[in-house]
Amino acid sequence: MSIRTINTTMAQLKLFFKVNGIPINVQSYYCPSRYRKRKEYIPTQDEVIKMANCSGNLRDRALILTLGCTGLRNSTIRALRYRDIREELEAGEQNLLIPVYPEMKEFVPGACKGNIPYFTFTTKEATEAIKLYIEDRKYKWGLIGDDEPLFAPLDYKKRKRPLSGRDLQFIVKEAARKAGIKEWKYVSPHCLRKTCESFLRSQKNPENRLDPKEQEFFMGHILPGTQDAYFADKLWRDEMRKKFSRLSFGTESRPSESGRGKQKVVTEEELEKALEEGWRIVCALLSGKVVVEKVD
Repeated sequence: MSIRTINTTMAQLKLFFKVNGIPINVQSYYCPSRYRKRKEYIPTQDEVIKMANCSGNLRDRALILTLGCTGLRNSTIRALRYRDIREELEAGEQNLLIPVYPEMKEFVPGACKGNIPYFTFTTKEATEAIKLYIEDRKYKWGLIGDDEPLFAPLDYKKRKRPLSGRDLQFIVKEAARKAGIKEWKYVSPHCLRKTCESFLRSQKNPENRLDPKEQEFFMGHILPGTQDAYFADKLWRDEMRKKFSRLSFGTESRPSESGRGKQKVVTEEELEKALEEGWRIVCALLSGKVVVEKVD
């Protein structure tokens, strides 16, 4: 039993006795503000990239990269619908604006914690992964309805239902296991939220660092005063997109921002030709296909 549970139970008992005219004086246990009983492992940014590339399918790869760079909560990312990013995809944005709004609760209860509307963005890597996933999904199942979940179940018959919280937990843990993380059992979607928090705060280039208030906004935290409305202004959305585009996720050897090109999926038979044309292997999928990237 956790300290928080014990303290809550004691408070309820004290109130019960007080109401019945029997005041008692019982001291509660000290509980640090950041106390957690459950063990957790926070992957590094490079480990998140490795998890994505070891996940085995395009949906899970896009999902993990999006979790890592946006810090969306478990219920919120499951509540995203295709309509939330469709216009961004059609406009060819490299950093997709991901909106979070109270109406998400109608699709997945618990989404948009505290009914705090905000937005965040995807990195270029996550955007490319989402594009590949969407293209593959359309090829297999046809057009995607606006109300369908962005990250849908792999079963065609269940494509209009959101993933369950348990589904997402399994996807993340399996990816961590396949990536060779020793403590994979302790990696959860919430751990990737903390990876994102580190990503927003640990930019090495001083010119690319976000203001602390901007960091808090991207994490969906309450801002004092009227800053929520201030950041929701279109001009500020555009400015925030520019700032976010300069952030660097991970340190593994990859093409520079200026040289990073488009990704695509090829079969094993097409791979040799792709390599000769200057494409490089990003990851292999369980289907036998390979994700490659063009280095300009």
